[in-house]
Amino acid sequence: MTVTVTAEVGTEIPPIQVHVESAPMKVFTLITDDPNPIHWDPDTVRAAGLGDRVINQGGLNVGYVLNAVTAWTGSRASIIGTKVRFLGNAFAGDDLVAGGVVASIDHSTTPSTATLNVWLRNEDGADLLAGTVTVRLPDSGK
Repeated sequence: MTVTVTAEVGTEIPPIQVHVESAPMKVFTLITDDPNPIHWDPDTVRAAGLGDRVINQGGLNVGYVLNAVTAWTGSRASIIGTKVRFLGNAFAGDDLVAGGVVASIDHSTTPSTATLNVWLRNEDGADLLAGTVTVRLPDSGK
């Protein structure tokens, strides 16, 4: 199946909504061999003064953003670069929104590429992650 992406500077990618759950955090902890107990032990989170809910891994937060980009382009292979900053924590039970907007397009490449300003926000609108993702635009009309 061929996907056509119509993009110009200012085009918003469709946002995706995510509900953060603690069970996937435990699995991700095992997969990535991340021993930090803030991802699975509420007592550790409380002792650190960070609340009473376990904290999502940064890699999962990036994954939510990349899922939004992939849904827009139609292919994981379209992603050729990622640069993000972590600005806040996502906690078990949070509802998040991942999205982005086309910041620039390079038509001198084949296929054309686009740089997206991306973000992950919690339900009150606070940015938890911000950065850029560079993608190849499928069937970009070149």
